[in-house]
Amino acid sequence: MGTATKCTELYVKTKDEKGALAKCTVTLRENNVNIEGLCAYGMDGNASFMFITSDNTKAKQLLTEGGYTVEENEVVWWQTTNTAGTLNKATAALAEKGVNINYMYCTAGTGNTNTWVALNTNNNDETCNTLKNY
Repeated sequence: MGTATKCTELYVKTKDEKGALAKCTVTLRENNVNIEGLCAYGMDGNASFMFITSDNTKAKQLLTEGGYTVEENEVVWWQTTNTAGTLNKATAALAEKGVNINYMYCTAGTGNTNTWVALNTNNNDETCNTLKNY
């Protein structure tokens, strides 16, 4: 059985250039804010970063002071076992409940027993309730 809670992700959009992520995260490192979840991509000349951190309030303040515009989005932060088929079963159950996944990202690795997944859906309450079974 997994755990699923609603939390806030920080969204930063900046110019897509070499070192953009390093520049954006240096202040977090210098102030001991741990990045627990991250999605980063570049598109059409922009870099987009979505962070879940150990201290989002502090991270938002630091990033804002660094000149970044920071948006907050509600996501579901789901911890589950890192086993074959878990994602398929969980997303099928969400679909049966009428939940549409807007986006998701995760962190896992070979040999790890747990996986952390961030999801933004059309119904984060139902998503939390459903994912606790997986």
